[in-house]
Formats: sequence, structure tokens, C-alpha cells
Amino acid sequence: MSAPSRFSGSGNLFEIALSGAVIALALGFLVFMKAETGTGRLTSYGLTVEMANAGGLKIGTDVRIAGVKIGSITGLSINSNNYLAEVRVALRDDLLLPADSAFQVNIPAMSDPFLSVSPGRSTATIIPGSILRRPAAKSPPSKSSSPRAGV
Repeated sequence: MSAPSRFSGSGNLFEIALSGAVIALALGFLVFMKAETGTGRLTSYGLTVEMANAGGLKIGTDVRIAGVKIGSITGLSINSNNYLAEVRVALRDDLLLPADSAFQVNIPAMSDPFLSVSPGRSTATIIPGSILRRPAAKSPPSKSSSPRAGV
């Protein structure tokens, strides 16, 4: 007849404690995901925004509407044809923005810069994966084309 192991009771206690820790970790992850994404969603869509100045932005910077995070910046580059900054963003896939939405860099005095979105009023939405091109700036009239007195 074998003697009972003195570890048999503590083995069950260890397994219970380990199982509880795994469950607590999983719940903590779900709370973190909900807090970071706002919806608990992990899917997003990308698009590229052309800007005259992307100063202060970096990869990982928040994209916000009315101060609420809706995405992150995933890339920054310069367009060698028009010398505009190209800001690649990933936005929550449950938010399809109006096609006339405006993007601008917001640099608060007491916190990190972020990319602010002002939703437009268009019924058409931004197509995921598209490039939002900045309208061409109008050049001021040239001084040589204005009539000169006394000539």
C-alpha cells in the first residue's frame, strides 16, 4: 500500500490559483482592448491623408474626433511629386467618415499632438484605402500682371 503524497492537496490548489490568474489576465485584456479602441473592435481600415504640414505627428499618434480616439497614425512619408506630407492612418471600421471630412494637426499645450478629424456633411463616405488629396492652393496674382501707372 502506497503512502499518500503530501503534495496531492497543494497541486489542486496550485492549479486553481493558476486558472484564476489566466482568467483574470484574459478579463484584463478585454478591459484594455475596450479602453484603447473605444468599441472593443480590433479591425480597422486604412487611408492616406495629404497635408501641407504634418509637424508633431509620428507613428502611433492618435487620430481623434471631438477628443475621442478613433484610430492611429501608421506611417508618414513625403510625396516626391508635390512635396506634401502623406499621413497613413488606421481608423475604426465601424466609423465611415463623410467624404468632405477635414484632417488637421492639433498641438495642445499640455499634451501630445494628435490628428484631429472634423466630419463633413456629405452623404458620400470615404472609401477605405483611398488617398485624400489636399486641394491645390491658389497662387496669388503675380505683380508683373497688374497694370502699372506711368508706363
